[in-house]
Amino acid sequence: MHKPSHINDYIVALFVSTLLTLFLGSYLYIRRGLMFDVSPGADVMYIPNKVIANVGMMIIALSFLFGPIVRYFNRFDTWLGYRKEIGIVGAFLILFHGIVSYFFLPKQYPQEYIDFLSIEFFAGLLGAFILFFLFIISFKKAITLLGASRWWFLQRFGLRIVVILTLLHVIFIKWSSWVKWFFQDIPIIAETTARNWLPGLNLLTTLFIVWVVLIRIYESVFLFRDFGWKTKEITPDPLLCARGRRFFLRSLWVLLFFYAFIFTRFTF
Repeated sequence: MHKPSHINDYIVALFVSTLLTLFLGSYLYIRRGLMFDVSPGADVMYIPNKVIANVGMMIIALSFLFGPIVRYFNRFDTWLGYRKEIGIVGAFLILFHGIVSYFFLPKQYPQEYIDFLSIEFFAGLLGAFILFFLFIISFKKAITLLGASRWWFLQRFGLRIVVILTLLHVIFIKWSSWVKWFFQDIPIIAETTARNWLPGLNLLTTLFIVWVVLIRIYESVFLFRDFGWKTKEITPDPLLCARGRRFFLRSLWVLLFFYAFIFTRFTF
């Protein structure tokens, strides 16, 4: 069902994105010891663009997580009302990240050397196009043109595809640097980094997105049992809700364990 947008909903969405920006930006500043005052070999927007990208990814993943949160925890029922606006803000941040990467980072990503047919860049570009398409059809008139069932299917699976493409984009770009950081005794990173022992922001964001994906896969396979092809409501079934809530909480503890492990990697 289409949800009309109100200015208050966008204020909440912008507030959430601002808090995430401040939090993730502060972490990246602590890790690298700089923000705009980069070395001569880097672009001014290089590090701020990382913040934009990670905030956008976190917000998209968060909008994907709202469904399970509302289904399993009644106290968060009102959160569902902000899912659309938060998703739209996240989409604009991702699109802005793509624009900055292509037009304002000539030292890091020279346009003539960007291979859009490579998995990492093609996944990012396709994900951005799908996000823009989902925004276009987010208005009520699109339901009339497409039909309610088709509109819901596009919104439902469009977001799923975007999340998977986001993971592909980040993992293919950052995997080698993650392995290098994790397995070397003394982390040495090409860019100026004040605290090399801290894990990269992309790694933290990716772990969160993987956790969200696992939550939704568990729902589709073990609760909905139709891989999400049809819209079903499990709230009236206390047994399914209990199973989903149990998996949610236990997997959250596993996620927190991984975070604790990578943060203490170089203390062992």
